[in-house]
Amino acid sequence: MRPCSYLVVSFCALLAAASPLFAAPVNTEHVEAEIISRYAAVEPGKPIEAALRLKIIDKWHTYWKNPGDSGLPTKISWSLPPGFSASAIDWPHPKRLPLGPLMNFGFEGEAMHMVSLQTPAQLKPGQSITLNAKAEWLVCHDVCIPESAALSLTLPVVSAAPLVDRRFEKSFADARAAVPGALLSWKVTARAENSNAILTLTPPPGDKTTPAGLFFYATTSDIISNAAKQVLNKTADGWALSVPLAEPINTALATFDGVLVSEGGWGTAHAGRAVAIAAPLAFSAVATKATPAPMAARAPAADLGLALAVLFAFVGGLILNLMPCVFPVLGIKVMSFVEHAGGEQKRLRQQGVAFLGGVLVSFWVLAGLLLVLRAAGESIGWGFQLQSPVFVTLLAMLFLLMALNLSGVFEFGLRLQSAAGNVQSGVAKGVLRDAFLSGVLATVIATPCTAPFMGASLGYTLAQPAYVSMLVFTAVALGMAAPILALSMFPAWLRHLPRPGAWMDSMKQFMAFPLYATVAWLVWVVGSQQGNDGVGFLLMGMVVIALGAWFYGRWQMPAPTRAVAFALAFLLVGGVIAWPGAPAERVAATGTEAWIAFSKEKVAELRLQGRPVFIDFTATWCITCQVNKRVAINQPEVVKRFAELKVARLKADWTVQDPLITAALAEFGRNGVPLYVYYPVAGEAILLPEVLTSGILLAALDTPRVATAK
Repeated sequence: MRPCSYLVVSFCALLAAASPLFAAPVNTEHVEAEIISRYAAVEPGKPIEAALRLKIIDKWHTYWKNPGDSGLPTKISWSLPPGFSASAIDWPHPKRLPLGPLMNFGFEGEAMHMVSLQTPAQLKPGQSITLNAKAEWLVCHDVCIPESAALSLTLPVVSAAPLVDRRFEKSFADARAAVPGALLSWKVTARAENSNAILTLTPPPGDKTTPAGLFFYATTSDIISNAAKQVLNKTADGWALSVPLAEPINTALATFDGVLVSEGGWGTAHAGRAVAIAAPLAFSAVATKATPAPMAARAPAADLGLALAVLFAFVGGLILNLMPCVFPVLGIKVMSFVEHAGGEQKRLRQQGVAFLGGVLVSFWVLAGLLLVLRAAGESIGWGFQLQSPVFVTLLAMLFLLMALNLSGVFEFGLRLQSAAGNVQSGVAKGVLRDAFLSGVLATVIATPCTAPFMGASLGYTLAQPAYVSMLVFTAVALGMAAPILALSMFPAWLRHLPRPGAWMDSMKQFMAFPLYATVAWLVWVVGSQQGNDGVGFLLMGMVVIALGAWFYGRWQMPAPTRAVAFALAFLLVGGVIAWPGAPAERVAATGTEAWIAFSKEKVAELRLQGRPVFIDFTATWCITCQVNKRVAINQPEVVKRFAELKVARLKADWTVQDPLITAALAEFGRNGVPLYVYYPVAGEAILLPEVLTSGILLAALDTPRVATAK
């Protein structure tokens, strides 16, 4: 090179390094962003080593290409001169960024996103080229804020090899050392067993390197359980790293791709701490039971304390009596008290105590089952038996027979009608037994409901010993039985009701219609669990059962033996027809519909997009849920407000058992539905009452939408 040419090149390089016009940084509230080049000029046909450099303020971070449990990777959209092309980002290895129960992967301080820009050979020395890019990143601390910047870099074109830009020499050197390299001399294999991926690392003979502080970062999300502990063990000829897999396990995964970072380095095999691997993954005995990760934004239940939890449980039990799934049976029981009001008060009080016993025993059985099944690893909650199509089908058939009995199709004495209240006059034998059965029946049909105050009290039992759970459930039972017990203990209160007479027959027949309505609701529940075919078979089976009840009513007096035989035969045939088959496949809602199927990942994604989120934890068999939909959630003014605020509405359908939804409920301190959760644009989750009004919901939606960063 001639001396003058060298001077020109050197002058251009120095000018590029000194002049801010060549790469003007853009400052946001949390980040200083710029496009930088390793060299101060461009040589025609030679690649440019460039990078998006983010200088992040203290305590904030951006994300790696796999952000972990939450977050978004940084993106660069290039606008280059003709003949230029850009490679993908050459990512340095990240650091772990724990956030409560979550684990994210990203960068603090300075983040270098290196790219190689290919240049055309036709560039002419002496001219300059401008590289334009739009960068987008998510920067997080206590809150996450999406930011972006339009950036540019202007470089001179020189005819010879350019000089290194000293300003960024260290940044490029550190970033290049952090880019994962190859571990050529080591043998790496992977197998999956017992919900873990086992990475076996075998060094070459004589290599005594110990990969201290080893951690595996998966290249893509939903492969490993990011927050779980990875365990390194010594083997006979190397090392074995156990990496917990994400649930549900992707059994179709063929290659275990990612980055292995050893805090102690790799000895002579690799100069840096990070190596890239792509090991074929062999599956053996992989566990398939789901173990959901915690919610990306959880709102734990308040610590009520035992005394307040018991009080809330008692009040919730009282309110259960007003729920539409309980009131019909209790109304019939009150009719029984009216009928016996003029009789012996002692027997009336005994009935009240027997009813209380039925409620208590039933709640204890349900609570015991709940505790036993949970201890066995099942994900269940309040009302779990309604998730069984078999139980719902049997309950629908029972209510149908009760309704037909009250309508006068047949008379069955103490068998079914008395279980709903024993409205037959002059009955003495079996009265206490029937009052007990009334309590059992009332408890069984109360489980689809969660009254106000019950959600918090039952949720309190999730992390408590068994005796505390039993105490809270006992309080619910006492609250539910209290009105009937009070009427039996103070029969004088019944004097305010009409005296027994012909009106009771009309009332008896009238009370059949709430039971028919209950049957219709149960059929609807089966439809959500079994589909249209399930509904058809159930309805046909109930027609056969109703026909058997009619035959029984026609023949029970003149030919009781034949009546019983026909009734049992029709009941058997109808039961066989109605018996549920395999559950129908539920089609998940998509993002284009008004409601989106719930998942923790979807909640995290929507919140990172800056959208408010409303979650409806519901079930078809939950009467309270259905009432809330009609009086609050689906009201025109509420729907309009949802649209104005662009609220993402997620439905967590618990109609059939779903362990992921059960786990999400538990994270909010609940073990039953309904539960309504609202996330404003930023800030903590808001838990709404179990019984909604449009006013309550609108007030929550208008919660201030700006959170203050800590």
